[in-house]
Amino acid sequence: MQIDGARTPRLLSYYVAQGLCMGSLASVVTLLGDLRDEFGLSETQLGLIVGAGFLAAFVTQLTLARVADRGHAPLMVRIGLVAAGASMVGFAASTGFSTMLGSRAMLGIAIGVAQPAIRRTVILADPAHTGRNLGRLGVFEIVGFAITPAAAALLAEAFDLDVPFYVLAGVAGATVLMMGRLEADEGAAGTRTTSSLRLLRDRVVAGTLVLVTSQFVMIGAWEAVWAVSLVDLGAATWEVGVSFTLFAIPMGALAPVAGAWAQRTGGMRLCAGGLFGAAAAGVLLGVFDSVWSLVAVSMVIGIGAGLGFTAGLYAYSQTVSNDRQASSQGLMGATEVLLAGGTSVLGAWLYDISGRGLVWTVIPALTALTMLGGLLWRGSGLAEYVRPRAGD
Repeated sequence: MQIDGARTPRLLSYYVAQGLCMGSLASVVTLLGDLRDEFGLSETQLGLIVGAGFLAAFVTQLTLARVADRGHAPLMVRIGLVAAGASMVGFAASTGFSTMLGSRAMLGIAIGVAQPAIRRTVILADPAHTGRNLGRLGVFEIVGFAITPAAAALLAEAFDLDVPFYVLAGVAGATVLMMGRLEADEGAAGTRTTSSLRLLRDRVVAGTLVLVTSQFVMIGAWEAVWAVSLVDLGAATWEVGVSFTLFAIPMGALAPVAGAWAQRTGGMRLCAGGLFGAAAAGVLLGVFDSVWSLVAVSMVIGIGAGLGFTAGLYAYSQTVSNDRQASSQGLMGATEVLLAGGTSVLGAWLYDISGRGLVWTVIPALTALTMLGGLLWRGSGLAEYVRPRAGD
């Protein structure tokens, strides 16, 4: 699509949708410690709740992402937002473990439906500025991830735990109604019905995928134990919410820079360097014992993640043809949640038996090993890769 053409997609709506999905997810994580205390849940049960969302997103992205390649991205975004709103109502009405498990699974479905459609559109809407647009998408993801939890925490402090979820459900519904007509990208429409898994036959695609998604080994464990760790150190709910905002600031600030840089250089070196730095800093989360020292370490991790993941997202987008972008992004999302879902349960279990020290010894080591595995599978080092033509 030409950026000066008459039908430039309104990417802002896609950015907002992604930000709202990420904000809803982060708000659930923020309130996990309070939900644990209110309903008497164990850390292992919290890990299962988190893992249920990851599993639901995994199945959804692996099976439905290809629908967006056939021109249905706008519909999928709307369905995703409606499902996200429904999941928030479910959390507000929850009475214990089973209802929270189902609500988190619904949120996973919502993200699984919407995210591949959003990413395909952003990647293909303006090929000359793909890196920049992915960076902007990253900003909205981070803004949603940063601001929404703080607002949710303040609402929970001022009222009760139900109110933030009802507010988020209302915002999701209002966003769907206010979006107007969503324009699809003009990239090549997919006609193939083959599984996204067939993309893994290309070792460059597969290795790049594993390298970029290695970050989610850290994210899964972090989502399961972060809020609980801070609460156990005496943090108030508002402090937990603010910690998300501070963690996200460097990620949001650096995402546009990383996207533009990746488009000039191919992104692989920046991806590997940023993600390895984030993993190395993660070890420090098991060393310090005060709330604000842990928050400071999380901001350092955010620097590496903001640079590495955005650059990796661009690099991965260049490994497949236009008509398979949503399928490849669904495969990426499925891999993200598979890794994060497994490590959320692992991280919660490690925290249950031994605390933060063991969690942040094991998890960064697993992240580094996953990165190394991706590089070895890729087989071409950190070299730039030229995207195949549609139909190749």
